[in-house]
Amino acid sequence: MRAVALTGGLLCGTPAHAAEPYLTAALGDVVVKLVEVEPKVTRVVVDDKTVFEDRESTQVSFVNAYTVQGRWMALLQTETGAKDCPARFRILDLGAPKPSVSLPFGSCSDAAQVTTSDTALTVSMPVPSSTDTAAWTYRDGRIARSR
Repeated sequence: MRAVALTGGLLCGTPAHAAEPYLTAALGDVVVKLVEVEPKVTRVVVDDKTVFEDRESTQVSFVNAYTVQGRWMALLQTETGAKDCPARFRILDLGAPKPSVSLPFGSCSDAAQVTTSDTALTVSMPVPSSTDTAAWTYRDGRIARSR
């Protein structure tokens, strides 16, 4: 911490390097920020409140935003840094009374395709070393493998 002189002679302690958002997006009536606090620590912040802190990934990125039943959702990609499984995904649900982030999911592929219906968001991707496709469906606040 370093002391900073303010008008009127007051002193205030501020961090030497404050964490700045590397992504800011307005989705509906809320503002979402991705903030790298330190290496391998990223916070997902909604309207200045931390809703999730990732301490495992090398990077968290914003893929896209979608609406399902009038609820905003964002697909987040987490880069693991592992050669055998470079990427996983999470859903940021902004439509619930309290914004939330799903459990991680994915086949380790970073080639996600998203479809939405009236009630769900489905993320499909190839299964590495296979001709199969895997899918996960987010509905009513829960993520589940659907294929």
